[in-house]
This record gives sequence, structure tokens and C-alpha cells, in this order.
Amino acid sequence: MKNRFSLQPAGYLFGRFGLLALLVILLVAAWKGQALIVIFMGLALSAIGIAWLWSRFSLAGIYCQRVLKENRVFPGEQVEIKLRLVNRKPLPLPWIQVDDEVPAGFIHDIPLAPGSRSGYGLLSETTALLWYTGVSWRHRLSCDKRGYYTLGPVVITSGDMFGFYRRSTIELLEDHLIVYPRIFPVAELGIPPLHPLGDSTAERRIFADPSRIIGIRDYDSRDSLKHVHWKATARHQSLLVKVFESTTTLKVALFLSVDSFQSRGVHDAAGFELGISAAASIASHVIQQGNAAGLFVNTMMADTGRPVRIPPGRDSSQLMSILEALAKVTASFETSFDDFLQSEQGNLPWGTSIVFILSSISEAMVGRLIFLREKGYRVMVLQTGEGEEEVLSYSIPCRRIRCPGDLAETTCRGAR
Repeated sequence: MKNRFSLQPAGYLFGRFGLLALLVILLVAAWKGQALIVIFMGLALSAIGIAWLWSRFSLAGIYCQRVLKENRVFPGEQVEIKLRLVNRKPLPLPWIQVDDEVPAGFIHDIPLAPGSRSGYGLLSETTALLWYTGVSWRHRLSCDKRGYYTLGPVVITSGDMFGFYRRSTIELLEDHLIVYPRIFPVAELGIPPLHPLGDSTAERRIFADPSRIIGIRDYDSRDSLKHVHWKATARHQSLLVKVFESTTTLKVALFLSVDSFQSRGVHDAAGFELGISAAASIASHVIQQGNAAGLFVNTMMADTGRPVRIPPGRDSSQLMSILEALAKVTASFETSFDDFLQSEQGNLPWGTSIVFILSSISEAMVGRLIFLREKGYRVMVLQTGEGEEEVLSYSIPCRRIRCPGDLAETTCRGAR
């Protein structure tokens, strides 16, 4: 699909008023009998007319195609991009230029002119095309940064052999490139292997099936009142709680707070990217262990502008769905995280392990965590940035995510 063509004369002389002036000179010279001037003006107008016609048909029958070998990659991988141009008409083209808009940071071997969008540049190629011939160019995109990128549109410009008229059109060739976040072993991020991520070989029974009661025991201050066995308590005159059969089934809901990375209008890009990598790493760890993971982010995704809502699941496509969503996460948001959490918590099954990934913890957030803990959810908080680990009420685990030292300069760098 193309937009309308635009014609660009090389100067005022080849515009409407310039041609009108030349025609007037020709007529006056013919009236006065100035043969030399008439011949010169006739040749000039003929050349201009041929040039205009040549330019008028220069982009007719031009076919352009872009081919991406891959459109989903991890940071550090390369993608080959192929641009093909074909002249499907008998009129040769002395010159034709193709400008493809690509992410500026993905091309390192050649300089790019500034594009129409921030962070994008124009990959330009110029050639000549005979009749019914084609040409191809290949480049490699070094995908260094997480994100959702749109390649294109492509601007094609050609004209006559004299360069009097340039004619341009825009080919709406849009391809989308998804660069997933980096994934690390959770231990490298400083995330403990136990509660609430789980460890099936641990002696402590962290995960329990509420439908299978295998006994009772004395009440502990960390126990939920929902687990109190009231009949046994009345019989023994001592507060007792139910003991459930342990299970390996685990549901983890990852909540990433976008607005917590904004402070006084300043966005913590490094912490934000580290939080996204932490979410991807935990999801990968949980799903590879055969458990269920979900993702909730109060963001405006790059393609839809909507927040991320992926309920916990463990099928084969769940991890790819989470990674793709994290690739599209932006620093923009419409709903505050507190309102977003309040609207989503009711949809989580009882006993779900909730992992909060954020930069700072407000007092209102602490109250929300306590409420979730009392409702029977397992809660963990993961913070980015420097500082000591905070101690939260009700023994809610809070850990500081650390950026892997080997990749501190590349991974903990802000996204677009």
C-alpha cells in the first residue's frame, strides 16, 4: 500500500512559474524573430518536458520488499534484514534511493541519517536500475536492547537523468521486531530459591493443598486464621491449625509496578530494566520447574497501550507469552499500581504466591501486602536499586535484586 506521490522540482526554474516564464520568453523571442533564443528555449523546454515525464513514470512498476529472517530474538542476537527492489517496467532508472527506518542502535557498521521517530535512523541505499531488473541489500541488526520495534516505513525516491525532478513515495512496509528481556539464573539476581518460588526437595512444606487435611498442630503467629481448626481448638482448649498435604503444584503471580520506578518525574531506567529481567528470570525458573506463572504490569504496552494481564499457567506457550509481554512493556502507565493491584487481586486463586517487583515501597503498599498475607496469599517483595534490605511487617520476605556483575553495563541499562 502506498501513499500519494510527491514531486520535488530541483529549483524555482523547474516549477510552475519558472516554466511559465520560459514559455513567455519563447513566445516573445518567436514574435521578435530571435531564432537563436527560440532554439535555445525550445531545447530547454523539451529537456524539461522529457525530464518531467521521466520522473512522472519513474516510480511506476517499482516493487519493494523487506524480509526479516527472525522477528523474535534475545538481546545480543543478530537478525538479517534483506531489502529487495525491482523495476517492473521498460523505463530504466538512472538513480533510485531507498530509505528504510530502523532502530538506530541496531546498526553499527554504517552511519544513519536521523529518522522521523526518536531512536530511529534511516538506512539508505542508492543504485541504478535497468528495465525489468532488481537489486537486493542485506544488513545485520544487532539487537542489543529489549523492546518492541517497528521497522519502516520505506521511502523510495527517484527521478529523471538530469536531476530536475525528484519523485518520492512511501511504502508502508511495517515489520515488528521483538527483543525479549535477558534471563538469568535466579541465584545471580540474589533471589532466594525458597519461598515463594518453591523448592520441591525442601524439608519445609511451603506449598500445601487446602483440600487435603492430614492433621493438626499448634497455632503459630505466622499462620492464617483461615487455617484454624475450630472444632479441635474447642476440644483441646488450645488454638490449633490444620496441616495440609504438601503438593508440588505452585502458582506464582508476578506483579511489576511501573510507577514505583518514577520519582519526581525522573524515570529509573536502569532499575526498570533490571526489574523486567527479574520478572522474566523468575517466570522462566517457575515454568521450567513445571509450575504455573503469570504476569501483571500496570503499563501501557507498546503495541496496544493496555496493561499486562496474563493469569498463571504452565503450558508450553505461557513463557513465550510472558516474555513477549515484557518486551512490550513501557514506562508509561494510566492506572496507579495500587489501583491496578486492587482490581486484579480478586482474580487470583487462594494460595497463589505473589511476587512484587518494584523500586520503592510506600506505606499504602505495606498495608496492601499485609492484607494479602492475611487473605492466605504467599507474598514476596523484590526491590531494585542500592540500599539495605527492608524488614516488612508480618515477616513478609523482602529482597534486594542485584544486577549480575558481568553484565551490569549492558543489562541494567535503560530501555527506549
